[in-house]
Amino acid sequence: MNKLWFDEKKITNTNSNNLNSQEQPSNTFDSTSSLGGSNQQQQRQAEETQSLNIYKRTYTTLDYPLVIKALANECDSVYGQDLVLNSILVSTSEDGSSSAGSSSSVKAGGSSVGSKRNESNDKGDEEEENDILTMPLTATSLQGVHHRYGAVNEMQLLMEGRISGFITPKRRSSLSSNNSQGQGKKKKIQKLPLNRPPITGLAFNIQPILSILDEGKVLTNQDILDITNILEVSLDVLDWCDALYEVNEEQFVNNKEDGGKEQDPFVELPKLCKSIYIDSELINLLSNAFDDNGKLDGVTFPTIGRLRSKVRTYKRDIVSSIDSILAMPSMKSKLAVESGGALTMEINGRLVIPVQQTYQNSVGIVHDASRSGKTCYVEPTEIVGPTNELRQAEAELRSEEARVWRQLTELIIQHRTEIERNVASLGQLDVVMARVKLGRKLGNGVIPTVKDEGVVNVKDARHPILLLRGLDNVVGSDVTLGEDSNQGLILTGPNSGGKTIILKELGLYALMVRDGIPIPSKKPARVDFFNPVLADIGDLQSVDGDLSTFSGHMLVCREVLNNADKNALVLMDELGSGTDPNQGK
Repeated sequence: MNKLWFDEKKITNTNSNNLNSQEQPSNTFDSTSSLGGSNQQQQRQAEETQSLNIYKRTYTTLDYPLVIKALANECDSVYGQDLVLNSILVSTSEDGSSSAGSSSSVKAGGSSVGSKRNESNDKGDEEEENDILTMPLTATSLQGVHHRYGAVNEMQLLMEGRISGFITPKRRSSLSSNNSQGQGKKKKIQKLPLNRPPITGLAFNIQPILSILDEGKVLTNQDILDITNILEVSLDVLDWCDALYEVNEEQFVNNKEDGGKEQDPFVELPKLCKSIYIDSELINLLSNAFDDNGKLDGVTFPTIGRLRSKVRTYKRDIVSSIDSILAMPSMKSKLAVESGGALTMEINGRLVIPVQQTYQNSVGIVHDASRSGKTCYVEPTEIVGPTNELRQAEAELRSEEARVWRQLTELIIQHRTEIERNVASLGQLDVVMARVKLGRKLGNGVIPTVKDEGVVNVKDARHPILLLRGLDNVVGSDVTLGEDSNQGLILTGPNSGGKTIILKELGLYALMVRDGIPIPSKKPARVDFFNPVLADIGDLQSVDGDLSTFSGHMLVCREVLNNADKNALVLMDELGSGTDPNQGK
């Protein structure tokens, strides 16, 4: 980057010499001049102490949060949405640090729009890139950009149906065959066409579940069903990934026969699946844990099955006894049937019948009475013992179910890290698909060539924000920067001529490249990796409400010089605006 040096000492000395060479002031007191000088001095002091978050300034001045929100809207998973939206917070951090944010107790974030790098930062960024739990939305290196765009290109091939292949869902089918042992022949595994990963429309929201675990509480059926669903989808994704490897093998065989050495069609997407791991004991237990009604399965947990059978038997016997009692001729005269209500009802878990107040003691135990007192609700003596046994069996069933919930919860806790990594992998795949879908919304966005030589060369480049707003006939521009040792670009022309639009386009394209988003330009396009991206576009008069427009620009210049590196992209709009000729007197 061509740096502009601002030597404050030299300017101060020059001002001092100019004052000495001027005529000496008269003895006449000029209150206006004195007050004006005092105000100017106070303003200068205020300006010298001003600070500016240049990263936040850059992000907002380019309207890049609108692109980020559009990307988040294309995500189906909660993890993917949080990963994208958290990048706004991280990218506008005060120090421009590139640490990832946190989302759903699974780290998800992005790196800054730019910061000066050092060896320890680079090492930390590399570790973040390689760990699925900390992989940020934004690339912190040229290699990271290539990884992201590589994954986008591979996903485009799948989503556009340009790959011939099939998925063999053997893992999920294996679980199904285990569940149906002894119920007949195994079903034939039917292959599925190979396209996008089987995660479309799934949220994978485990934050509420992790919060329950963090509070030391026990998970129940819906929570565990959600975990089971995540694990089963992870199995499907592994089958999908196997199909990608099969395409690579077929390509390898074809290349070998043709004597070629082409790269495998799928490299980056399989990397995102490498962190997926499903413990066989966990998935087998969870996949067999529930019946078709979503209740704990009585076959998988025999004690629960036995107690449920016992409860059903007690209930059946009690209902049969009630029916026999009501059919007795001696009982019919004792019933209170004037109201026309039901002959049996349940009060506090006990079956009762409506009896006239006169006969209440001869029938059984009174549990309630009508408002008038004429009707008493009585539990017949014949079913008191069986009902007590029913209540005991139900208590044992609840206790056993609670024990199983604890068992399943403890097993999930043991494999919590694996589950989180699985969700992160699924979320990263979701973000890759979101990048592809957003690229389509931007008018079939293209993947540019990306190097680290400070070059931009785009044809018919259109402003992403205007396209997202659905405007028709957005005019494209041809922009070239950095070629033939040309490290700068000056835009001139009349007002409303599109200068600021092009300036923002350059910044938006640079940021979109770092986030792996296709850009709205014609092929071939090139946008290199810039670090950092720093922009001053618009009036900065209200940084703290006490800066002139020109002083605001100078404040930005100071922060640019403090933060720029050799690969920086610096965008300045109307740098000399807001000057006051009288201030130099």
